[in-house]
Amino acid sequence: MHDLMPSKASLEQASDWLLDLQAEPARFEEFDHWLHASPDHLSAWAQVNRAWAAIDQPSSSAQWPQSAHVTPIKAPPRKWSILAAACVCIVALGATWLSKPDWRADFHTGTGETRVVQLDDGSQLTLAAQSAVNVDYRGDTRRVTLLSGEALFDVVHDASRPFQVDVDTVVVRVLGTSFDVARNAAGVRVDVREGAVGVNSNGTPYRLAAGQRLWLDANSRIANHSAVAPDEVATWVSGQQYFENATVLEVVEQLRRYQHGWIVIGNEALGQTRVTGLYDLRDTQRALHALASPIGATVKQYSPLLSVLQ
Repeated sequence: MHDLMPSKASLEQASDWLLDLQAEPARFEEFDHWLHASPDHLSAWAQVNRAWAAIDQPSSSAQWPQSAHVTPIKAPPRKWSILAAACVCIVALGATWLSKPDWRADFHTGTGETRVVQLDDGSQLTLAAQSAVNVDYRGDTRRVTLLSGEALFDVVHDASRPFQVDVDTVVVRVLGTSFDVARNAAGVRVDVREGAVGVNSNGTPYRLAAGQRLWLDANSRIANHSAVAPDEVATWVSGQQYFENATVLEVVEQLRRYQHGWIVIGNEALGQTRVTGLYDLRDTQRALHALASPIGATVKQYSPLLSVLQ
């Protein structure tokens, strides 16, 4: 199945064609040329068609152009760009599921789920929603690998056995303390609630004390230090999360971990708008409205599984 999953670029192009053919049906020949230029294009178009079928809301008899390899779909004339974006979201989530590390993790959580894990030495880790870890206590080092998501660590002191968290090329090493580690496609964040933490990223060492945060950007590899109130570290454990000068996209990415279905941001500029606030992870619709109101945005819910911030 994984070999048949189309590339992200092809999925985006297929979604664009959904929009373009609605506006300009005369471009069918150009579309047909694109469709048959690559098996990846055929697979992407089929995936987007199936995704559309999952959220189809019949309100029009209009049908899309087809080839011998493609089943026609009906498309409502309104809200098309949003629903086409949702198609890509659905397919992208399918691709993510095929490659996600949860199936090989020692411990993991699902959407909206947190989990407390007691380790053999008395240390404790708390997994945020959609997170996964492996644990290895063999040898002289207590090692946890954060495969996805975020975790809060409360580590029992043991000078003879350092506690280590591996996140790709980032290594967090302590003897005993309380700290939070989060990872996503953009980078890795380390927040320290108590004690001191040593971090090594691609051979560069950093030292953090309580009330300090380190952000390691995955693309630029630039490290950014900032302050964080110790009582604001891992507030997600209690069902709320505080964001300071964060982008709308950052907040939405966190809310997506707690909502079944999809949250779509209407445009890139809105996603990069900066916000500060405390958001309720237990009620994502309430959180979305709290996010939208101060910046003049609105939240439209097109189905129980699709919310759009615009």
